[in-house]
Amino acid sequence: MQFLFVKNKLNSIIFLFLEKIIMIFRSLLAIIILLLSVNIFAVQNIVVSIKPIHSIVSSLTQGITEPKLLLKTNQSAHHTHLKPSQLSLLSHADLAIFIHPTFEGGLKKVLASLDANKKLIIGNVENIHLIHNEEHEGGEKHEESDEEHGHDEHQEVVNYHLWLDINNMQIFAKKLIERLIKIDPDNQSNYTVNLDKLNKNLDKLKQDINQDISAYKSKVLASYSNTFDYFTNANQLNKSINITSYHGERLSIFKMLQARKIMKNTQTKCLLTIEVPKKRTNSLTEGLNINSANIDIIGFNIQQGSGHYFKLMHHITNKVVQCLR
Repeated sequence: MQFLFVKNKLNSIIFLFLEKIIMIFRSLLAIIILLLSVNIFAVQNIVVSIKPIHSIVSSLTQGITEPKLLLKTNQSAHHTHLKPSQLSLLSHADLAIFIHPTFEGGLKKVLASLDANKKLIIGNVENIHLIHNEEHEGGEKHEESDEEHGHDEHQEVVNYHLWLDINNMQIFAKKLIERLIKIDPDNQSNYTVNLDKLNKNLDKLKQDINQDISAYKSKVLASYSNTFDYFTNANQLNKSINITSYHGERLSIFKMLQARKIMKNTQTKCLLTIEVPKKRTNSLTEGLNINSANIDIIGFNIQQGSGHYFKLMHHITNKVVQCLR
């Protein structure tokens, strides 16, 4: 009799234990199903080519997802060769964001291989302001024939340093938000709030830069290449010359002498350069009482993240102001 009582008691305990296990399992299953059903289309892997654009994307996706930066070191977007880890990053991307294949020349083949639905090319976004510059056809050899024959042949090329115009970043941000909301409608309100906050911050950035630079707009500056055109145009700075047509173009003796003459006649106060050897800068400014500023327009030494773009633009502004003083 006692044995049957113990047996029944044990069976009752086992039954209750199994019942609790089943309830826990059902609860876990419900949570898993809920997690899978909510945000199923959310963009989990956004990859961005360069730091300034990564900063803008980080601001827009704050609290939703963290975009990944493709070129973290001093890798040049023009000529870089991606490591296997970087190629893997792109292959797993839900959305990859680039300036343009012409700008990221080193990534052209990789860009072409990506699905059109999984990439956003900023240079192709409607209403983005693009600057067209003249460039010598035929490269260095043609420059030599120009000196010998006294004539130039030019072709128009697009200048893709477009992030240096804050207005372009606001146009890009609006387009990206539209794209993200289509992919991830559940986070529409979050994206909208982030866009509104970013636009207010970018408007303030424009005001701050204008205030810092307004006293120097009458002074004349020159640029070694077309790199700073978006910044100088957006801020209505007085520029005398782009010494070379594009970043990386060879500087001939003829162009050097011509630039020195123009800078002297226009009383140019400042020469902006990027990755130009000090010896070459000195040969351009020697005896002309011209300041020079070598500026990093990517912000390689500025920490990545949502604050990067703002620090970069303030850094560029400060360098230009110091150069024009």
